[in-house]
Order: sequence, then C-alpha cells, then structure tokens
Amino acid sequence: MKNLKNKIEGIIFISDTPVKPKEIVEFLKEDLIKVKESIQELVAEWENKESSIKIEEVAGGYQFRTKEEFKEMLTEYINKKPYRLSRAGLEVLGIIAKKQPVTKIEIDKIRGVDSVGALNVLIERELIKVVGEKEVPGRPFLYSTTELFLEVFSLNTIKDLPEIVEFEDYEKVIKED
Repeated sequence: MKNLKNKIEGIIFISDTPVKPKEIVEFLKEDLIKVKESIQELVAEWENKESSIKIEEVAGGYQFRTKEEFKEMLTEYINKKPYRLSRAGLEVLGIIAKKQPVTKIEIDKIRGVDSVGALNVLIERELIKVVGEKEVPGRPFLYSTTELFLEVFSLNTIKDLPEIVEFEDYEKVIKED
C-alpha cells in the first residue's frame, strides 16, 4: 500500500491539472477502493505536515496546492499577481456559473449591457466554453464554465458555489420576457 501511495503522490505532484481517481486507476491498473483510500491518506498526511503545501480536491480531482496562510507570501515571491478579472468579467462569469448553460442574450438581459468583450476574455482564459446551441431561432451559443474555472476558484464541483439571492430577481426578469 505504501508503494501505491508513493506512486499516486508522484502522479499528483507532476500533474499541472487536478488528477481524478479514475485516471490513476486506469494508469496504474489498480483497484478504485485502494486508490481512493491511498488518496485520502495522502490528503490527511499533507494536511498534518508542517508544510506550505497540501493535496486538495478540486475540479473532481486532486492537486498539490498552497496552504492559505502561505499564498500571499509565495505569490509575492514569484512576483505574480493573483488571477484578476475585470468587474464585467466577474459579473459574466458569475452569471454563467449560476445559470449554465446560458446564452449571451440571457447574460446581457441580466446585466443590462453587452457582454461580448467579457465573454471573449473568459473564453480566451479558458474559464468558460461554448457547450452547444440553444434550440431557438438564431441558435445562439450556450456557455458553461470549465474545469479550469473550478480549479481557479478552488471548487470541487459547481454545486460548491455559494447561493446568491440576487439571482432570484433576475430569474423573474428572464421568465417575464
């Protein structure tokens, strides 16, 4: 079991995206239960270590991440700015995250302004993607968030987003039209 844990730890360490247990099972040809037990042991071990990093479950997989108390200092050290989005970008991203899949027209109606610029930036940064077309005249694109969105915002699933009461008012506006 220790050897399996070491293999899993190495895979998580070298991966630049969260590694799903199923991927580990397929690659190592191991039992899913053993893999999940090993992952949970690794998560606990890294959480209890006096270290600046931990293994965290994000986007349905596992990834080495910086512990909260070290993020600011390490960000300053590597001279990178935290992931920044404009207010418009955050608004559009929030709407898509809560309403997905959603069209540009629906987003614009909620915001009251055109969202094409923000949509383009979010697509370029791979936080959202086109997931299809709505079955209405004109067949507008449907937008949804990506796994990178979950990773950037440290969410395991989209269901982990907090509830926003304001969206209830917007839903009424959309349904009335």
